[in-house]
This record gives sequence, structure tokens and C-alpha cells, in this order.
Amino acid sequence: MEMYNSKNEEKNPLKKWVVLLGILAGVFLCTTLYFGFFSKPVFNTQYIQTVKEKDNLQSELDALISEHNKIKLEYGDLSNQLTEKDSIILANAAEIKKLINSQADYRKIKKQLTRLQNIAQEYVTEIDQLYTENKRLKEENTQVKTQLAESKVESANLQQDKENLNKKINNAAVLKAYNIYARPIYFKRKGEEVITEKASRVTQIKTTFILSENSLIPAGPVNVYCRIAIPETGRVLTPGSGDAFTFNYQEQKLQYSVKKTINYNGSAETISLLWDLKEKDKAVKGRYIIQVYTDNLLLGESSFELK
Repeated sequence: MEMYNSKNEEKNPLKKWVVLLGILAGVFLCTTLYFGFFSKPVFNTQYIQTVKEKDNLQSELDALISEHNKIKLEYGDLSNQLTEKDSIILANAAEIKKLINSQADYRKIKKQLTRLQNIAQEYVTEIDQLYTENKRLKEENTQVKTQLAESKVESANLQQDKENLNKKINNAAVLKAYNIYARPIYFKRKGEEVITEKASRVTQIKTTFILSENSLIPAGPVNVYCRIAIPETGRVLTPGSGDAFTFNYQEQKLQYSVKKTINYNGSAETISLLWDLKEKDKAVKGRYIIQVYTDNLLLGESSFELK
């Protein structure tokens, strides 16, 4: 019998493989059961944790970009001065988003997100500095404008004061006449002067006045003119015709009856202007108007009436 069994074992070499396969099948079954019942909960736990991390990182990124956009909108034109840093922030945000979506190394993502937060904080610091500097410049500009406006007002006031002063000086530096008095006269045999109202007796028309004192007027020759208007004719008594017996007044040429040049030295002076009727001339009846001028200046007038 032993010989028989030994021979049978030699004739069935597949038995070893069957046993080996059985052992392998048992090992596979055990492995399958282990991973099926023990490893699966661990895998599910890791997956859930990864999704939460992804959502948290995405929320942090979204909050950072939302706050960044609010800052840009709030600061308006100032944010345009930081376009380079804004581009860096947006580029980093886009890169982090790709890493989150690809479920890359979350420690690396977290590190980059922290770096992005620091860049965003630098952006806020810089734009705040720009705002402070811009505010300071605006205040200085306002102050400069205010000072400039005040300076212009002060300059205008000074100019106005200067003009007023010049005007006063110019007005003050004008000759004035007082007590202008024109009268028709004749002379008695002893040469005594007599005022008359009768046209037939008049031999002279005498006009007197006081030329005022004025130290602002330079000393020198001054021309004085007297115009005697003939009643109801519109004409002026004159020693002759032509420009030789005229003077300029407000760009007009006026005829004069009497002219006298005095050497004015700034002191008050009494002036007499005499018109002598020719021997055969007779004064006409009516009201006479006598005006007294200097060069281009009317000093005043007087009048009398003859019967």
C-alpha cells in the first residue's frame, strides 16, 4: 500500500499547485476583506477632510478678492496708481484657484494663500499712504490757493489804494480858482474905476480871481485864458481870428478873449484879466458869461448883465 501511495503522489504533480493556489486565494480573500471592511472608512474620512479644506481655502480666497475689489472701488483713481501690484494679486489668486481645483498639496496652497494675504495687506498699506499723501497735497494746494487768492485780493487792494492815492494826488495837483468876479467898468477923469450896468458907459470888462496855493504843482509858467461870450450871439470877443487866438480844451480849439501867462510858484496869487473895448466899440445889452481856463482846464465862470 505504501508503494501504491508513493506512486500516486509522483503521478499527481498538480496537487502542489492546487495547494499553492488555495493558499493564495485565502490570502487574497483576507486582503479583500481587510480593505473592504477596514480600509474604506479611513479613505472616506480623508476625502471628507480634503473637501472641507478645499472649501475653506476657496472661501478665504474669495473673501480676500472681494475685499480687494471693494478697496479698489472705494479709493477710485488712487487704485489706478497701483495697477502693477493689483495685477500681481489677481495673478496669484488665479494660480491658487487652479491649485485648489486640482487638489494639490494643501500645505503649499495654504502657504501661497498666506503670501497673497501679505501682498494684499501691502496693497492696502500703500493705497492708504497714497490717500494720506494725496489728502496732504490737496490741503496744501487749498492752502496755497487760499494764500494766492488772499495775495491777489491784497495786491488788488494795494493797487486800488495806489490808484486812489494817485487819483487824489492828481486831483490835488490841479490849479483851482476862487472868487471869480467879472464886472463891466468905466473910469472917471482921475482914473477911478467905477462899476456900471449901462452898456453905453462900459470901456472895460475886468475879471479877477485868486489862483489857489498848491505845492503839488511844479513851479513854472501857467497860461490863463478868459472867454467873454457876447449876449444872444454865441460868439466870443476875441482880439483876432485864426489859431493864434485859440487854446486846446478837451481836444477842442476854443477862441479866447484875453490870455495871460503867469510864473506860478505854488503860492496863492490874485489874477486880473482885462478886456478893453476899442474906442468906437460899444458894449451890447444883455447877459454876459465869462469863463476862465488854464490849459485844458476850466477854472470857473462869472456873469453880469448890461442894460
